[in-house]
Amino acid sequence: MADGFAVLVSAPALSILACTLLGLGGGACLVLALTIQSERADSSGEAAAPTGMAQSVGYLVPAAGPLPLGILHDSTGSWTLPLVVLVALSAARAAAGYGAGRNRLVRYSAR
Repeated sequence: MADGFAVLVSAPALSILACTLLGLGGGACLVLALTIQSERADSSGEAAAPTGMAQSVGYLVPAAGPLPLGILHDSTGSWTLPLVVLVALSAARAAAGYGAGRNRLVRYSAR
């Protein structure tokens, strides 16, 4: 996804390429996020708690994103800075996904 946003910043005329990269990247991120959640638990009971937390946070944070990016666009008068922010956030998401993809189980104990 970072590549798609970077193409939009550096070569806006290649918007079809950028949209293709963003679509493929977004779909891959969703599939990987859901797969990682299920692969890190021994049972469905252990998967329920982290999945519930990840999905609630995972939908809440992106829902709040358009407002600050719109404010940033309005204050600068350009899409360059908001797109650079999205490149940085996508790179951070890739780093977090790499860490989450380690081969280990996450244990959850009910209290």
